[in-house]
Amino acid sequence: MIVERFIDIKASVSEVWQLISTEEGMKDWFGADIQIDMSVHGKYRLTDPEGSQIICGEVLEISPLEGITISWYEEGSDWLNPTTVSFRLEEISEGVRVHVTHSGFEEVRKQGWERTYNEYQKGWTRHHLLENLKARAEG
Repeated sequence: MIVERFIDIKASVSEVWQLISTEEGMKDWFGADIQIDMSVHGKYRLTDPEGSQIICGEVLEISPLEGITISWYEEGSDWLNPTTVSFRLEEISEGVRVHVTHSGFEEVRKQGWERTYNEYQKGWTRHHLLENLKARAEG
């Protein structure tokens, strides 16, 4: 099961890339408390937008000006394995389309993982992260 979202942003690929590939950029739209070593195998940590959960993981892949993939793990939870979040940039005629794919919920291997998937399905919309990215890139 996969959570997929996208948003179109009127900005250049390089402008959006700066926002998703640097700690300073991520702080501007993803969460001011994020601490991330933006290198392959670099670790990150943040508090979810509701302030109820610490999310941590590592940078799995960086493809300059194309995308980033990170692992995603709820610290202190009963998850046995992390999920994966990918941010991909696609140049379009009016700017950039940012695709987000959050996958691997079946691999979490916790009782009731389907509920976790459903919560993340709602959360990616409720927390307005892509809208925050758009506002920062276009502002």
